[in-house]
Amino acid sequence: MDMQPMTKCKKKRICILSIAVLFLLFANYSFAVPKNCRGTSSSIGGDYTTTTSNVVAPASNENYKLLYSLDNVTVNAAYADCRVAEWVTTVQTLIDIPPGEIVTYNGEKIYPTNIQGLGVSITEAFTGSKMDIPVWPENVSAGNKYDNYWTQLKFNLKLWIMPGFIPQTGTTQVTSFTVVSLIRPYDVVNDYIQTCPPGSIRLDGNNKYCAQVTRRIAFSVLFQPSTCELLSGNQRVDMGTHHDTPVTNSSPWVDATFQLKCSQAWGYNGSIKNPTNIFNADNGVRGANTVGNQPIKIKIAPINPIIDALQGTFKLDLGGAKGYDLQLAWGDPAGQGNIPTKPVQLGSWINANILNSNYSNTTYAIGANAIPVGADGKIKMSARYIRNTEDVEPGVANANVEVIATYN
Repeated sequence: MDMQPMTKCKKKRICILSIAVLFLLFANYSFAVPKNCRGTSSSIGGDYTTTTSNVVAPASNENYKLLYSLDNVTVNAAYADCRVAEWVTTVQTLIDIPPGEIVTYNGEKIYPTNIQGLGVSITEAFTGSKMDIPVWPENVSAGNKYDNYWTQLKFNLKLWIMPGFIPQTGTTQVTSFTVVSLIRPYDVVNDYIQTCPPGSIRLDGNNKYCAQVTRRIAFSVLFQPSTCELLSGNQRVDMGTHHDTPVTNSSPWVDATFQLKCSQAWGYNGSIKNPTNIFNADNGVRGANTVGNQPIKIKIAPINPIIDALQGTFKLDLGGAKGYDLQLAWGDPAGQGNIPTKPVQLGSWINANILNSNYSNTTYAIGANAIPVGADGKIKMSARYIRNTEDVEPGVANANVEVIATYN
């Protein structure tokens, strides 16, 4: 007899629990609010371009160097009219990332571009915190507005030199990711946008966001040569005729002096601040390059195999004379002895100012010349034949070297 009241109690509890579940499901559904947005403009597609000033870029040397920057870019390009008597949030994200490795340096994510060894980082410019703009579907909140307002892109860009960069010459077109500005409901968990403003798009079919502004990031970089040329291109040194005798192990030293022609040292790390054009940075305030180029350095690289790099000796061309190699030394022929005091260390860099004090031994000022106007820029070098252990056979004794000179 005691079991009947307990059975009724259990049934009541089950009934109450069922009602509670139904109520919660109904409550969750009832708070979902669709937003219908109108407007007069969206701006989807196109490049955001920057044309840099003259740049003489350094080689990466396995380091990361800031080449150019844009600060506080504003692309004020779209108008959203949601009229829902609630706040609407703008967010920013990235799409269409070029293939390649995404790296982090100095706290910033650097994305690849179409040029090996050049990368771009981006941060938002709404909040002042310069937060990274992530890749979709991640996004960063840029600001909240009530009802209707202009939808902006606001960001900061940096163009980086990275490991693997090969210095370019001339105008180089650099393209990277697309940055996107979207609107969404302030309550993104429960609400959604049912109708986007005219011209805007959905990303991956997500109905909580409307993309209103998209811009692919592009730089037009004016690279000036970082390397120097010989003033007399393809310079020929006449070694004369040498008669081998048992008491001579080398020919007389001859003059192999050369002179360099270098572009102005424009440096790098220029900037543009506060541009407001919706497709380019032309109306921003330009800042001059702030990092000068390094002192000119020189390397002598023989085309033929090296015999002794420290003593500056390498082989002659095949098919000619035998029994001799070629040797190079820094300085005038008159100052050379049987054992040179300063042999050219083949394949190694030497600062040009060590060989000629008219070249700078410190970083060049922006726009400076490698050699002051009217100054002597010659690099004095001497050459001779030197005996090796092979039997002597007469013939033509030619050899070639490459002279490499650079600001890097």
